[in-house]
Amino acid sequence: MRSSAIVSTVLALVLGLLTLGTSTALLYSICIGTVGPADQVQMSMLAVFGICGLGFATLSGYLVGLVARRAPIAHAVALSLMLIAIWVTATSWNTTVLGGSGRSLVAALNIAIALTGTMVGGWLRSTQTQA
Repeated sequence: MRSSAIVSTVLALVLGLLTLGTSTALLYSICIGTVGPADQVQMSMLAVFGICGLGFATLSGYLVGLVARRAPIAHAVALSLMLIAIWVTATSWNTTVLGGSGRSLVAALNIAIALTGTMVGGWLRSTQTQA
């Protein structure tokens, strides 16, 4: 019984990361490809990215709670902590290896939107299971 709970938790977290990462990457590649270079992205496109990112993150948080089958908010918190760890790693990699500034407003907004959406998705799944 214990091993099936661990497997479902790991599967839920991997599914959440894949859903959020893949959908966001596809959105960015499609929209950036049609708009032009990344430095020419307009504020309206950033708003579209934010709204879609919030939807993808909410879906990811919901799916994590659905697949894990128990404690959806705890699993959404775990996914959020994984997102923070990935964001810190990517930011430090950008700063040390690639020579970037490490202070990107867009990156900070991305993680804030992802964390908010993930927790909302977990909360939605929690309220659905309690009803």
